[in-house]
Amino acid sequence: KVSTGSYKRQVYEVPSGKQLVDQAVIDRITWATWTSVLGDEVIGIWSRHAEKADVNCACVSHSGINLVTGDDFGMVKLFDFPCPEKFVRTCFCIITATSTVDITVLSCFSRRHIIEMFSSLNL
Repeated sequence: KVSTGSYKRQVYEVPSGKQLVDQAVIDRITWATWTSVLGDEVIGIWSRHAEKADVNCACVSHSGINLVTGDDFGMVKLFDFPCPEKFVRTCFCIITATSTVDITVLSCFSRRHIIEMFSSLNL
């Protein structure tokens, strides 16, 4: 799966390299990892006023229950995964130029989820 510069999600068959266009086939795929900022599964990562280029990266935790994103504003945000609802509440930390981390929790995740996700980030 790739995301294009025009913000389209494309899926290719391996090893043939043929593009899959049948949405029913694509919907049945179980992904081993998730690093895309596009798709119905991650609609909630986009804030009301975000532009397309604001969210740069995404990664799902090994357990598959959390998603962390990075954006143009130096924010690392933590979401439940999948997050198909628009404008969901999130947890976030601010990465400063001195590499210190200020974590603010916005009452949306259990302590266990936060510890699991941020510990996997090796902060």
